Amino acid sequence: MKYLIDTHVFLWALMDTSKLSQRIYDILEDDRNKVFISPMSFWEIAIKSQNGKLKLEGIPVIHLPHIAEQMDFLTLTPSAYDYVSIAQIPLKDNHHDPFDRMLIQQAIRNDLVLISKDEKFREYEENGLQLLWE
Repeated sequence: MKYLIDTHVFLWALMDTSKLSQRIYDILEDDRNKVFISPMSFWEIAIKSQNGKLKLEGIPVIHLPHIAEQMDFLTLTPSAYDYVSIAQIPLKDNHHDPFDRMLIQQAIRNDLVLISKDEKFREYEENGLQLLWE
């Protein structure tokens, strides 16, 4: 299977695997699966780290792509169409986060199952999002 992990899933896999369900942990560890991380996640982490909203426990942000590679996560290579096609998914009343919306659109466009605990993402299943948590 092919998966795209939400930013928090990457951070939990990196710093606190106890926050992952056994099912998600097994998916991330299974070599038969292709697990992607979006460059948007690296950007989101860098911004939140810089403004003090996220502490990386001594891990330099600049090393995150390499660390993800060491964890056997593949970096998704978005096309320009991934960015402009975000306009194809509706804005939901309580969900305007551009990082989340890009991950949702990348998962839909690239036929990836999005692994996320974010309950707001369920609203996008009607738009073709394949979502997995428990």
